[in-house]
Formats: sequence, C-alpha cells, structure tokens
Amino acid sequence: MLKSSLTDKAHQQIKDWIVRYRLKPGARLHVLDLAHALHMSQTPVREALSMLEKEHLIEREPQKGFRVSVLNLQAVEDLYDLRIALEVLAAGQAARRMPISDRKRLAHLLSEVGRLMKNGNKQRILQLEQDFHVIILDASGNKPLAEIGRAILDRIWIIQNINLLTTDHLSYAHPQHIKVFQAIVRGDSQQAALLMKRHITSAKEFVLSRLKRSDDVLSNLMLGFPLQHVRRRDAMKLRDSSASAAHDLPGRRERRKTHEI
Repeated sequence: MLKSSLTDKAHQQIKDWIVRYRLKPGARLHVLDLAHALHMSQTPVREALSMLEKEHLIEREPQKGFRVSVLNLQAVEDLYDLRIALEVLAAGQAARRMPISDRKRLAHLLSEVGRLMKNGNKQRILQLEQDFHVIILDASGNKPLAEIGRAILDRIWIIQNINLLTTDHLSYAHPQHIKVFQAIVRGDSQQAALLMKRHITSAKEFVLSRLKRSDDVLSNLMLGFPLQHVRRRDAMKLRDSSASAAHDLPGRRERRKTHEI
C-alpha cells in the first residue's frame, strides 16, 4: 500500500476514534502505540496526526507531543454559532440547487430513520442523521462552504455523539429534519434556511444547558467535572452504546495506552 494511502487510512481511523469518543478529550496520543494499533509504521501515523492538528481535532504540546483537543463552554458555543451560519446558508442554497438524486437520497435516509426509531438502534440513527447534514452541505453546490462545514461538523460530532446517545433528543431532531427536507423539496430557500436555523439553535441550547450542569454525564465527559457527579443511569447508557462498537478497537494493550473507551 502506498504511503499516502496508509496516511489516509491512519487519518480516518484516528479521526473516527476521536469523533466516536474512543479517544477521549485530553488523551495523550503516542505514535508508537497508534502505529501498533493500526498495524503500520510510525511515519504515516505522524503524518496523520499533523493532518488532525490542522483540523483542530488534536493539539501539539511542547515537549509532550499530541493530545486530543479539549473544548470549553465558550468554544462549544462558538462552534455552534459558526455551524448555524454555515448550515443556514447551505439549506437555502440546497433548496435552489439540490439535484433529484440527492432529494431521493434524503427521502430514503429519513424513511430509514423513521423505521429505526421503532427499534431503538441509536448508533445507526445517529450516523444517518449526521449524513443528513452532510448531504445538504454538499447539495448547496458551494464547495468552500461544504468543505468548511464538514470540518466544523467533525468537531461538533464529538459532543453530539454523547449528547444524543445519552438522551432521547433524536426523537425531537428527526421531525425537524423532515420539515427542513420538505422546504428544500418545495424549493423554498427562505423557509429551508429558517427551519435549519431553528433546528441547530435548539440543539445548541440543549447541549449548552447540559454542559452547564455538573451532574450531567455530557459535562463530566467533555469538560471534566469530577466523575462522582456522573449520574449512574447516564453512565450506563453511554457504556452500553459504546460496547456495541468495541470490535473496532485494537487489542487490550493498545486500548490501555491510548486511553480509548
């Protein structure tokens, strides 16, 4: 396999571990351990870490190496404000530019989410709901907007994955997605933009309210409140949802050294 392909593979896998909270905020990233976990040499891993640093998913500390980026309340609020600006514009442009093929994709996606809501497959629902936003960004026909929007979403998914897996908020998000989609299909750019703004603003307010509570599992995991404040019910929800993806992780030695959940 070419080095560039190995670098891309390492980049995508480490990013997935970060976004899915298998590498926790603040966790140290050891090149040798990651190389062992990914079954490759250290060179593509180092290149992948440099790419992730540029995407602000990890940060470099002098004399210490890399660690997974840690967010604070202001950073989370800033990310959501930028996301609102980008996705409101994308929704309006998608209403004017979205091709029939993407409309069919969204219709199928929303239909599948509706079916999955009945059996509680949160991991799959979460992935589809995230795909919903990415499709709209791409369908805006605005390549710089889509590129920046995807980068912001990568950073927000770290929070949203835990937020949605430890609450029933998906049941509120899905009907909002349907309304945005209906406005796009009608070609009503103004209404699509308005509904997208309401949708993401609601998500922002909900996430911030959880992060401000020291007894909420989201604030404990993302902002580092003392672990004894984590409510047992919420901790069990997160553990159960994470267990279903355990087969994606490397062996026991690598999990311990890279602080994966």
